Amino acid sequence: MQKKKTFFREATKAEIKKKKIIAAELPDLLDVADCEAIIVDSLVPRGYDSSRKFMKHGLEVKPKRYYSLDHALREGKTPVQLREKAFNDISDDKFCGYSFVPLGKDGRKRKVSLIECLEGARIFSYSHQVNGADIKIRPYVDSKRVRKDGASIVCSVPSRTQKQPKIPVKLLSVPVIDSSEKYVISLGIGSEHSCPSKRFNIRYRYLEGREGSGIVNVCAHEIAAYLGVIEHFWDKKNIIPLQMSQYAIPTQETVDYYLKLGNSVLIRDESLKNKDKLRKPNIADKEIALWNLVRNLGHDKTFYSKSSRDGNVADYNWQIK
Repeated sequence: MQKKKTFFREATKAEIKKKKIIAAELPDLLDVADCEAIIVDSLVPRGYDSSRKFMKHGLEVKPKRYYSLDHALREGKTPVQLREKAFNDISDDKFCGYSFVPLGKDGRKRKVSLIECLEGARIFSYSHQVNGADIKIRPYVDSKRVRKDGASIVCSVPSRTQKQPKIPVKLLSVPVIDSSEKYVISLGIGSEHSCPSKRFNIRYRYLEGREGSGIVNVCAHEIAAYLGVIEHFWDKKNIIPLQMSQYAIPTQETVDYYLKLGNSVLIRDESLKNKDKLRKPNIADKEIALWNLVRNLGHDKTFYSKSSRDGNVADYNWQIK
């Protein structure tokens, strides 16, 4: 079995059980003292027979959709402004991610989980904090069609697995020019990248569902690559990739919360056959817990990174606490 690099490692169940364990609710997680852990009941709602089923078929947070360029221009809202309203309006936490829909030929919905946003930020931080792990960016922005179709950018991002080469990611429809078309371009963001989390995340809607099965699941590699693109153009005094980013960027407080989910939380699950009925949080538990944080703290404190408060994403602290 391939091992994760130390930077991406989480505590095992046995390691967590050695800590002083208390029973608590998820909103209290940020207040749990160092070297303590909590036990909470399973967070996955009834009706889903597995965490993967929830992540494929659960409810999504849906920022306001645009239906034409004219509609986008009339609204004049950037992706972060649309996410802010959608995130602040939630009254529940049982979501499997958020989504947006492109305009034009490729109308496949893009679905983004908060976990992938966190993991993308972690890969980006790793690329700056470990020698030789930098993200390579090679933009193709000279074509006259970049204004209309966006840029194609070839990237390579470090793997989270030991002894593995960097992972190639070619981003498509990247907004880099300050024009009216940037609203449409950003909605079409995609890639030619394929990894196990994308290849094997096959999704079929229930028979009564209205949507088709053609959904693009965004992965951490793509988000890390896009963060590298933001940095590349920011250094050139170009803020458009940041302004039009469809990917939520976590704050340091959210990173701290996410680390505690992986290193200080055990789930009580009565369906288990083991004696203690405890397990590590699965992907659905973590996703729901992150939406719980958004519901309690709001968008700006959770997924709106500010350098004055959080520092640079590249310098975030990902040490286990």
